[in-house]
Amino acid sequence: MKMLISAVMMATSVLTVHAQADETESAVTDTTQWYNTTQELGEITVKGQQPKTKLTGNSLITRVKGSVLEHSGTVREMLAKVPGMMKNGDELEVIGRGTPIYYINGRRLQDLNELKRLRSEEILNVEVITNPGARYDAEVTAVVRIKTLRRQGEGFGFDVTLDSDNDLRYGHYDPSAQLDLHYRWRNFDVFGMANFGYNSIVQDTWLEQWSYIRKSSGDLLHIDQASDWLQFHRERELNTNLGFNWQINENHSVGMRIDRGGDCYDYDVDTRQDTEIKQWYESAPGAMVSTHNRSTQNNKQSKPYYWQGNAYYSGQAGKVGIDLNIDFLASKHGDDQCIREQYDNNPLKEMTATSPSSSKMIADKLVLSYPVWRGMLEAGTEMSFVSRKSQYHIDGMSLPTTDSKVTEDNIAAFVEYACQVPKVGSLSAGLRFEHVSYDYEDRLNADQSLSRINNDLFPSIAWSRQWGPVQTAVNYSLKTRRPSYWMLNETMQYINPYSVQQGNPKLKNEKIQQVGVNARWKWLMMVLNYTYKTDALTQWTYIYNDDGNILIKNINLDEPVRNLNVYFNASPTFGCFSPSWTAGLMKSSMKQTVADPCVEGGERSVSYHQPLYFLNLNNTFRFKHSWQLECNVYARSKGDYMNYRFRRNTLEMELALQKCWLKDDALCLRASVTDLFRRSRQLTELDCGYYQLHQNAIYNRHRFDLTLSYSFNAAKSKYRGTGAGREAQERMTK
Repeated sequence: MKMLISAVMMATSVLTVHAQADETESAVTDTTQWYNTTQELGEITVKGQQPKTKLTGNSLITRVKGSVLEHSGTVREMLAKVPGMMKNGDELEVIGRGTPIYYINGRRLQDLNELKRLRSEEILNVEVITNPGARYDAEVTAVVRIKTLRRQGEGFGFDVTLDSDNDLRYGHYDPSAQLDLHYRWRNFDVFGMANFGYNSIVQDTWLEQWSYIRKSSGDLLHIDQASDWLQFHRERELNTNLGFNWQINENHSVGMRIDRGGDCYDYDVDTRQDTEIKQWYESAPGAMVSTHNRSTQNNKQSKPYYWQGNAYYSGQAGKVGIDLNIDFLASKHGDDQCIREQYDNNPLKEMTATSPSSSKMIADKLVLSYPVWRGMLEAGTEMSFVSRKSQYHIDGMSLPTTDSKVTEDNIAAFVEYACQVPKVGSLSAGLRFEHVSYDYEDRLNADQSLSRINNDLFPSIAWSRQWGPVQTAVNYSLKTRRPSYWMLNETMQYINPYSVQQGNPKLKNEKIQQVGVNARWKWLMMVLNYTYKTDALTQWTYIYNDDGNILIKNINLDEPVRNLNVYFNASPTFGCFSPSWTAGLMKSSMKQTVADPCVEGGERSVSYHQPLYFLNLNNTFRFKHSWQLECNVYARSKGDYMNYRFRRNTLEMELALQKCWLKDDALCLRASVTDLFRRSRQLTELDCGYYQLHQNAIYNRHRFDLTLSYSFNAAKSKYRGTGAGREAQERMTK
């Protein structure tokens, strides 16, 4: 059950994020210069003793320059140690908020590999916004803003990175290479990038599924499926970009950036599944029928083209600040699937399926700012217009062919004010209005077409104050989560002989209300966060026919989901030893009534309330001559998240050794081993009453990575485009 397995794994990932601590349940617009602990006076440097992290009502601002974080390897490695962030598998996430969007010097980050190329020595500060205000899309739950040191000099420069990533469990080798070029002359600079690489992922899963069907005769049919499910996919991809930035004068700058992806994008997925099926009636348990099925699937996905561009203007007219961004996107995606199945000794059956899709988007965002009283008033608008076409056809099965088109227009206006009031603290409040028009057109069946309009207001408010050495912050926000386009697609897709997958164009947007209370004293932090979700998005299963086949469908939960997060973080420094330890718990509270033909009355109640406990131990040792050693441990207990139950404690450990040479550590070699003891596995349960699933999954995180990077005259680009319509772009790929 490929899609359901993916959903369970996704829930595991989300769960880890939410549960690892709302260590940063704050978010910010206050960017006052409290963090300037270093002041340069000619050739003299005066260092202060102020804390490296500042807690405000909306965010955490961490000064990197002059702190223990300054020598942490790449920015990606540094961010895992920044208060408010964590490493979740191969991803970086904001604790309790999930995957953030990134900005570097005001430019919206397009390529996350840039975090690997940028060195921590080049960073001034990092702002982790966990409660984004009204200027951000209502679906954006976390933002990371990175500010680099001011670079001097002109001329040509380049960065080259070579990476060798080895899967120690399954023996796969994934090399990659990236070249960045830039040339700067006075106030004009031009830049470009080319990246090529491979990536392999293996999912080894043992599945047990039970279905219960009450026949019209009154007999109860039991169907037990036990499957050994192995999926291997490998992709290769070439990405390039080209852009320029012109700082006309002190008050005006313009620029443009074009990204091209998919030149040789291939995505091969090989799936092998052995399933043993047993069927019997409750009235005749001895009369069991057993069958065996062996199936293989091969997916060949391609991206003939993927174009994305951004143009911006940033300026100042008197006291009015102006920030304008215009974005566009155009992409085409193809998926060809070959399916081979064999029941017992029956002849081999072959099927083919195709599902092409294409997307277009144009967006713009305008932000105006003006100083008012003791703070800054911001107002603006953001618009995005999206069109997406998709088809699905399969030979050899009785599933219907589909041909659909989705158009979505999102027009938003927002206002936000932040100020500093003596003896009261920092205050910020914002309001965002979004008008979303959604149209689903079924080109083969007009009766299935759907149109709807949503008009929503999203408020946010935050307050922070310092009480002697203790910093405190309180915040509230209303957010949403919109279904991705594949979740809205009503196409019924074949998964295996016992399961089909279908989207739901009638899905509602998820509403999320969150209240956070944070406190920080020196290197200790406490975070308390409460979240209340309505119309929560998830996947559910239904009995599709009398043969016990399963229909997996996206739904909104009828009952609200409540989450309580409590976390503590300690980030002291002991000489060359700089730990960052996080401990906490997440407690979900949810109850569902499920249909179950096995019990009297045909219904029963299922509760999810067992807390999950988390422990993250990041330990960094910085020695002389640019040597660095890291030892990190990530642990999670059994527990519940939404309608998933996790039945296994997990523990992962990773080691890293780094050495740098030359001036400013321009040449660096880093070696790391992840999931050292091969304990990256998860046992998950899903209870839908008439259907139950137990999944035991093993992940290929036991890897050895060797990276060599070199920077020559690495003056960073001044590009300042911030991007528009980012949430719409991300939903196209989900």
